[in-house]
Amino acid sequence: MNSRNAFWGLFLYFFVGFHALTAQSKMDFSIQIGAKSINQDETFVISITVPANGTSSESISYKFPELANFQKLGISRGKSSNYQNGQIEQRVIYSQHYQALGVGQFYIPSEEVMVNQQYQKFEPFYISVSPSNGSSTENNSDEVSIADEVLAKANQPFLLVASNHVRPFVGQGFTLKFSLFVPENNTQELEFDRNDIQLPKLIQQLRPRNCWEESFGLQVEKVSKVEINQKKYTEYRFFQATYFALNNRSIQIPSLSLQILKKEKVAGDVKSIPIVFKSPALLIQPRPLPNHPLATKVPVGIYELKESISKNLAKTGEQLLYTSSIIGDGNGILWDSKGLESDYFIDFNRLSTQSSVYPSMDKMLGNKTEIIQIIPKQPGKFALKQYFYWIYFNTRTEKFDTLRSKIDVEIQGQPSDSRVNTGREMDGLYRGIENLNSDAVVWNRWVNWRQLANLTIFSIFVVLVFLVWKTKK
Repeated sequence: MNSRNAFWGLFLYFFVGFHALTAQSKMDFSIQIGAKSINQDETFVISITVPANGTSSESISYKFPELANFQKLGISRGKSSNYQNGQIEQRVIYSQHYQALGVGQFYIPSEEVMVNQQYQKFEPFYISVSPSNGSSTENNSDEVSIADEVLAKANQPFLLVASNHVRPFVGQGFTLKFSLFVPENNTQELEFDRNDIQLPKLIQQLRPRNCWEESFGLQVEKVSKVEINQKKYTEYRFFQATYFALNNRSIQIPSLSLQILKKEKVAGDVKSIPIVFKSPALLIQPRPLPNHPLATKVPVGIYELKESISKNLAKTGEQLLYTSSIIGDGNGILWDSKGLESDYFIDFNRLSTQSSVYPSMDKMLGNKTEIIQIIPKQPGKFALKQYFYWIYFNTRTEKFDTLRSKIDVEIQGQPSDSRVNTGREMDGLYRGIENLNSDAVVWNRWVNWRQLANLTIFSIFVVLVFLVWKTKK
């Protein structure tokens, strides 16, 4: 009998442990489908958003489906933190990029996305792919010019580490790209040689120090058609990341060497002959910000403010929701959530704060979104710019700048302080006191405790006098 109880006890223990382990490993995630109308130069994107609380992003396994008529390119990674109800919720966003292999309308059936051995399907849809507009999506007006010695070998493949800025300000993002360019008219048959061993070492060498890194998360080389000086190339991009310099020390990117195998016929046999391509060294010199009390304390880049409010006309005591999103080419997570101070006219309460950094084309964008509850207490017209403003360093004008709210609200009604209103208190001691009937007097609310004490002392004195008098008698 005891052995049977021990068996069932052991079974129950393992069953509960297995159930707890399964519940712990279960992870909810959501799928986002990108734009369904693109041209051939653009990539189609499927993204997943995964909660990352208590879990490192490296421990999350995921797999995106293969799509007919599309080629898988790299996977980029973004991250966001959502502050709500006093708690921070961390999320990681993985985005799989697909390159269309042709032009037309393509049907994508329902497929599965896997995260930590859990599968979720998305609904079927169509993707419309239009012809290229003729201009390379990789061309960037900020792109550093390629050295003459590289262009002199325009008919030969070349290796290059390029940056979109060589004189960025401290705190301004600059994007490094490490690529091999092969001319379209190249007749050599080339083959990569142990890139899984070569590339990690080369990427470790090119990573600058004294910088904050936001990686584009390329897991395989990104293949695309580009045009440089009116000559067409196939670019094999191995690495891409945006860096934010922490100080104005010079950043030296060394020359890198990549070995490629060239196929040649020797005595009737095809042999692989190793050839080495070298990239020119690159010097990046960050510039210090102008002297200012907020230097190194505010974001650096180019930003815009998108805002909305639930209504522009309201009454005193009515709740309004104000949403602000600051989006730009820079490390937007540095935006400080300054304390909102309520005043005689308006009460403020921050409901949610969400920050994210994510790749978009060849840039790393930052986004900070906040939802604020506004409760007006006095009637009148109010410009929210006196309450909502964000200071940053504008790299376009090279000056400190301020984003200000452009929303005005009109409040009607009576001043809320003409009548006490405790309805917004959650567990306040005085909640609802203004609704009580003041005529229903409770004894211990009006009694004069001093008079009661005096009356008690007097009564005791009278009793004592009476007892003394009676004793003498």
